[in-house]
Amino acid sequence: MAKRKTFNNVFQMDPADAKAMVDDLTPRERQTAERIALGLSQVAIAKELGISPKTLDIFRGKVKKKFKTTMHGIGRVWFCAMSGK
Repeated sequence: MAKRKTFNNVFQMDPADAKAMVDDLTPRERQTAERIALGLSQVAIAKELGISPKTLDIFRGKVKKKFKTTMHGIGRVWFCAMSGK
């Protein structure tokens, strides 16, 4: 049986840690992460930011790397940071 890949449980993440991760983003990475968290499609995000989908892929990859998470985890980290608990 293949071992399942595990990811950090961002629901147990300290909001201060999540905020520090968000603060480490460049302005464009921040715009990208916010729109991903809001559930916008790749096409909608690229159009709204005035960039190509390929360029968006690059920013999305950088955010995933900085957050050390998956595509779905970007929104979770973002909302954890914004919750400010």
